[in-house]
Amino acid sequence: MLLITGGSGFVGSHLTTALEKKKIDYVNYDLLEGNDIRDLCKLDTYFEKYQITEVIHLAALAGVRRGNEYPQDYISTNILGTYNIVKMCEKYNVDHLVFYSSSSVYGNSKPPIDESYTKKPISLYGTTKLSGERIVEASEIQQTTIVIPFTVYGPEGRKDEVIYKWLEQHKNHKPITVFGDGSSKRGYVYVKDLVDTTIKIIEEHRGDWKRETFNLGGSEVITLHDLVAIFIELIPKIQVDYMDMPKTDIKENFADTSKAGKKLSFYPEKRFEEVVKKIIKTELNN
Repeated sequence: MLLITGGSGFVGSHLTTALEKKKIDYVNYDLLEGNDIRDLCKLDTYFEKYQITEVIHLAALAGVRRGNEYPQDYISTNILGTYNIVKMCEKYNVDHLVFYSSSSVYGNSKPPIDESYTKKPISLYGTTKLSGERIVEASEIQQTTIVIPFTVYGPEGRKDEVIYKWLEQHKNHKPITVFGDGSSKRGYVYVKDLVDTTIKIIEEHRGDWKRETFNLGGSEVITLHDLVAIFIELIPKIQVDYMDMPKTDIKENFADTSKAGKKLSFYPEKRFEEVVKKIIKTELNN
């Protein structure tokens, strides 16, 4: 049986929907349903009850700025929680663990970033995700895959993500907040591309490697100014409030996905503007 941790979150909900369409059985372990990865005893019960053979570990507290505000929660969830998952995978001889890390582990590395880059996170959040990677890499699990997604976007995204945060600010008649001068860059990856590739990893690459890491970023590098322009096009009267960029924010962050392209046939389409415009129109009509 396949266990999904964090299956009720942004990426998780898209993943579980895709698994259901493909008629792949899974069980979801999510905090929204009262299941905490920090609860080792409860995890043990789940692994035994469902005879878990594969795990996709998404559960984590996300967000660079919030990580600095709530360090204890982030450390306990992202590090201790991941340690618990790994221990249960070892105890029950799980065949394959797919661990979702974050591009924050690369810190201020100069993009495009490939998997050989030294990881030097500059935020607590990035540090907790790198710690998770090290725990996974040091494990005795038969096969592990570390997925490092770059900036993920798509429908039903997290409310703290820039697209949805700006929409919420606009709905509340507030200016949208832009950190920096708008020149910061991100390599956005569409959630469906991320989900489809994750399923491909567990379906088509079982046993193909012992330890592997893939940067999964989008095929488009978008500046914050580009995103502001899309909002202004659809909402001409929107107000923009430019603010100083926090020290933990990264100026440029996008991936070299050559390895994922070669090994996983990961070649995402260019559809950022189309998808974002659809999200904005849908949200404004709700």
